[in-house]
Amino acid sequence: MPMENPKAISVRPATSEDLPAILEIERESHPEPWSEIHFQKEMDTPYSRVLVLTDDETDSVVLGYLVYWLQAEGTSLLNVTVAPKWRGLGLSRILLNALINETVREEIPRIILEVRASNEQAIGVYEHIGFKRTHERKGFYSNGETAIVMELKTSDIPAILQ
Repeated sequence: MPMENPKAISVRPATSEDLPAILEIERESHPEPWSEIHFQKEMDTPYSRVLVLTDDETDSVVLGYLVYWLQAEGTSLLNVTVAPKWRGLGLSRILLNALINETVREEIPRIILEVRASNEQAIGVYEHIGFKRTHERKGFYSNGETAIVMELKTSDIPAILQ
């Protein structure tokens, strides 16, 4: 039975059993969704992390997910998505805080990401957290859309997030 309100939630590493829910959210959310093979490859790559946000009661309702590369020169945020029915509740920040905390623990100097220029809501979330726009990549996406490149230096992260 699906939960009505995500009162108690946790972030944990994704497993293959989470893939059907991740793929459903991905297809509902992105104009160019990742494939199952893409997610599985990320799960199998040593420096890649795939996390899911789930309910504590059953640990089976996937509310959102996060994919990133943890490398010495910087953490690269590849994909963060919350299921449409759970948006607007601050859940993406919970996922992003997990990414930020691991980056700080690993003493990695920065987090970088690309976001569609048209995705004003996501840009607003990133800027609220402290990401800064560094430059644009014209025609970055297959439909020709520009990507905004953003960066958060771990030296600029408020101590409360650490």
